Amino acid sequence: MQQFDFAAWSLYTGPSYLEPVINDPNCPWVVGQWNGIDNNSSASEIRKDIDARITLVLETFQKVLPSFKTYNRHFVIPEFFFHSQAGPYPNVKVDGVSYPFDYIVLTLRDKLKACIPNDNNYYEVVIGSVLTSNIDNYEEFLNSDEVVERQNQLNAILPPHLFKATNGDPKARWSRHFVKQEHIPSNKLMANGSALDDLNNFMLVSRGNPLCTVRNRGAFFRLNKTMMPDIEVFVYEKQYESTVDLTMGVFNSDGSISHNGMITEWIGNYPSYSILNGDKQTTPLSTNARFNPSYVGFADYGIEICLDHRLQRLRRTVDMSKENGAAADNYPLFKQIIPSGGMQILDYSVAANRNSIIFNADGCDKVYYVYTDPNSAILNGEAGKFKGITCGVYNQSVQSQWLARDGHFYYSHSQLAFTVNDSVVEGFNNAKGLNNLKALTFYGTADNPVNALTDSYTPVILQLRQDSLLFAGSTGDLHYYDPN
Repeated sequence: MQQFDFAAWSLYTGPSYLEPVINDPNCPWVVGQWNGIDNNSSASEIRKDIDARITLVLETFQKVLPSFKTYNRHFVIPEFFFHSQAGPYPNVKVDGVSYPFDYIVLTLRDKLKACIPNDNNYYEVVIGSVLTSNIDNYEEFLNSDEVVERQNQLNAILPPHLFKATNGDPKARWSRHFVKQEHIPSNKLMANGSALDDLNNFMLVSRGNPLCTVRNRGAFFRLNKTMMPDIEVFVYEKQYESTVDLTMGVFNSDGSISHNGMITEWIGNYPSYSILNGDKQTTPLSTNARFNPSYVGFADYGIEICLDHRLQRLRRTVDMSKENGAAADNYPLFKQIIPSGGMQILDYSVAANRNSIIFNADGCDKVYYVYTDPNSAILNGEAGKFKGITCGVYNQSVQSQWLARDGHFYYSHSQLAFTVNDSVVEGFNNAKGLNNLKALTFYGTADNPVNALTDSYTPVILQLRQDSLLFAGSTGDLHYYDPN
């Protein structure tokens, strides 16, 4: 029996009614509506939505507890799990004391501590991500002159005849556009006509002059009740904003776009974030992607949300050291965890040390053999289990498919991989980019890969699938990776 077991909560966490702003395969911008049970941005309504999601987290965590077998037990939730109908939660004190993110972390800290067994095992819980903004009154803000002016500017550059609905075409779903938009150079995005050119230029200006700040953060909880005096909490934050982290709004009946009560891509932007000094947490107030929990020696953990992984955030800081001017030593990782909304493990982004763990829990997409090819989905795009090489990584994968209330099919997945004993990752050379030294996840050949650690796990699917207004589809599945 191995020393670790893993569970991913696989459910669709993205918006409903997704389609591209322009019916063009190169258009990276989507319209869609977030799901939630909040009716406005008041503190009581936001707390109602948050409390329902927290309750669901605790119920699902308790359902997976009987499956665990080892001393090190992991439960990971995808990106975007915590959001409102407006996308980001507003900046209101939901209980009269704490703002949404702090309320979520503090509440889950206490409730997880209460339900984790006192059995001398380590429990590690990753809550995906929480969308928040710095705006307190959405109704007032979204009706402000500056938002109305920008919405009018958007519609002025997009003639109504370009707002063509896709009538359920699966190529227009979130996953298709996420995969394509992250891999097409900006000059190619602008090459299919003046409308797309104008839209991309408009978004460059809008993101350079955001009307509000949006943050995408999550929390890592760790506790062994027998060994530790209290539960440990580390906060991590996303650095890079995708074009689908928010939506562009929704189509009106006349073909124009409105925000429909949401914080959209053309309204907000993520705060600037630098890793020039390394990415290791040196203070409890840090939201860096690397940290060093208690009782693990010099082993680093790293959590990168979605696009941060494709852009090699954790890989870029491997071997940055205090000796060379960094704020802390950034070792190769013992555990690399990727909560995502449209991402999978990529060989050029693995920052894990030898015999170390990479675990991905995704809420929005399939798994692809070639990440840049949307026609290369494993299992022909069907739900099921898979063991093999995807994007250069030998892994175990489980893929789920959801028929949502909007009548569209959406996807989610999980992946587990290990590096081998001979794997090496070294300091990153920015000039080499994707061609830096890659970690090894298998021995043998691509036709006959072998990794004893990866091969020793058997995925088990535990169906939940209850309807919930919190999400576009159901409450999903649990993907449990059973160590033999």
